[in-house]
Amino acid sequence: MVAQLSHLIYRTEQVRRGEQAAAAAIGLSMAQLMQAAAQACLQAIQDHCAAPARVAIVCGPGNNGGDGWVLARLAQAAGYQVTVYAVPPTTKLAQQAQAAWQAEGGRWQGSIDSLHGYQILVDAVLGSGLTRPLAGFYLAAVQAINAAANTAWVLSVDVPTGLNSDTGQPQPIAVTAAHTVTMVAIKAGLVTGKAKDYVGQLSLAEMGIGAAFSKQPAMAELVQPELAQRWLAKRKPSSHKGDHGHLVLIAGGPGMSGAAILAGRAALRSGAGKVTLVTHPHTLAIIAQAQPELMVHGTDEKGLIPWLEQADAIVIGPGLGRDAWAQQQLQQLLDWHTELTGPLPPVVADADALNLLAQLPQGEPSPNLRQWVLTPHPAEAGRLLRSVMSTRFADENMTAVVEADRYEALTQLVTNFNAEVLLKGAGTLIAGPAHQIERILVCERGSSALGNSRLGRCAQWPLRGLASAASATFSCSFA
Repeated sequence: MVAQLSHLIYRTEQVRRGEQAAAAAIGLSMAQLMQAAAQACLQAIQDHCAAPARVAIVCGPGNNGGDGWVLARLAQAAGYQVTVYAVPPTTKLAQQAQAAWQAEGGRWQGSIDSLHGYQILVDAVLGSGLTRPLAGFYLAAVQAINAAANTAWVLSVDVPTGLNSDTGQPQPIAVTAAHTVTMVAIKAGLVTGKAKDYVGQLSLAEMGIGAAFSKQPAMAELVQPELAQRWLAKRKPSSHKGDHGHLVLIAGGPGMSGAAILAGRAALRSGAGKVTLVTHPHTLAIIAQAQPELMVHGTDEKGLIPWLEQADAIVIGPGLGRDAWAQQQLQQLLDWHTELTGPLPPVVADADALNLLAQLPQGEPSPNLRQWVLTPHPAEAGRLLRSVMSTRFADENMTAVVEADRYEALTQLVTNFNAEVLLKGAGTLIAGPAHQIERILVCERGSSALGNSRLGRCAQWPLRGLASAASATFSCSFA
């Protein structure tokens, strides 16, 4: 990706408005932008497979289809064997592009029986902005492309047809691309949620207007290594464990010692100087024997206060359970944190702590979780949202509500709990109150290999360990 816009993310409407303004500012016409878009797609094809490969280009009626018509002409001139399938173009630019293709002897077919037998399939049917279910030619085109995708390399122009470019949700299906060349800027729906199943490799063609367009304020940002490094204090050669924070972990209800052990190990490996694990008396011995570096204590009549007062950072939730003991631990922490008058240590809430937060009595104000970091997966996020917005979401499947628009769900969680939130999933989203995090962060690291109970306990734990190791500059994103 090019340097100008490679890490910035925009809403579709922002791109649509900003593209025209940026092109006008530097004296480029929309026809020239279409030529540049097609050239970028041709480069992607050439990088994948040399001429004279057989290429099928499927064009829709709008300017996305126009990109396809121009690409057909460029690819044929480059030696590829090109066939175009299309519906008649309806925009002026697309009509001009079709006429140029036909002027050079190009032909096209108006119906698609099968796309088998081609080495490369180009999806130039519908670009960004789709919000309604596919039907007719569009649905048939997507089905035909996907049916042949096992034996052909699929390139989508701008956005895979059928994918909502703001939310990443298919409508209800979408082209499963091997590579997507998106134009001008990265759209929000290409980097999170279900989009990961459809986009394939993502590359950006800024088409010569990147510098002018980048003046637009981005709504989100991809996590870059240099961004993460800003939150990691360099360790002095003379430092010792007392210099790297004391993390207090509240975890491990009866029968769930494994989650506490894995969490404690991951916290140690992530850099916390000291880790105290406060657990249910019934699981104390199991945990202490499993990991001798942990300082393990069972809760008693004194409660959590003696340990909380020592903490540079606090974590609650892994294997906590939802019984009366677990509820008591969460309530003690909430009360102590609310009443604290000095500097607030950061608190990371995960797993059952999130479920217990969602079970707090409705009708009361949601707790003000300043300096808290909530780390829900979509189902936990749904429970939290229902707990504070029950009248709006009375009967809905809340996991589906979250996944339907992950950005909106994230924003609602931040607003209602005044907390920093890390919404897990493909394309993890991170946000917090505006004074703490300027824009939404999107982390593309990780893969579906993390989708098991063992790694689920460990995958987010660098956040906790580093929170303790660098609590003075703690941030939900990379503390």
